[in-house]
Amino acid sequence: MNRLFVGIDVSSQNNVSCLMDSDGVKYSSFSVQNNLGGAKLLAGKIVSAMETLKLSDGVSGMESTSIYGNHLVHSLWEDGTLGRCQRKIHVLNPKQVSKFKEAYPDLPKNDWVDAFVIADCLRFGRIRSEVYGRLPI
Repeated sequence: MNRLFVGIDVSSQNNVSCLMDSDGVKYSSFSVQNNLGGAKLLAGKIVSAMETLKLSDGVSGMESTSIYGNHLVHSLWEDGTLGRCQRKIHVLNPKQVSKFKEAYPDLPKNDWVDAFVIADCLRFGRIRSEVYGRLPI
């Protein structure tokens, strides 16, 4: 099944995102502020990518980062523009992402690379549980 995979590196100020297709091809990378406006912009970019790529399923994920990602999860789940999509939202254990990244020994450590690695981790589908299930809205 073709899906859009969205890796999000969350920090207190910004969320760096990487959108990837089912073949592992990066569609886009961008940064948005870690606030409601940034969450709405992120949702809009996800919808735009899904429309362009003609996809109906999306899988988003971010590392557990204390309180910095909680509102983003809720915003993405409740966003009306994403309502047409079937989606899963995962909050990943940072250790799991770190271990997955070991498969890419030449990649540097920065937010852009981390977002790519999270998207690729989601693409491989070895995730134990999601925060919110895949429900048609």
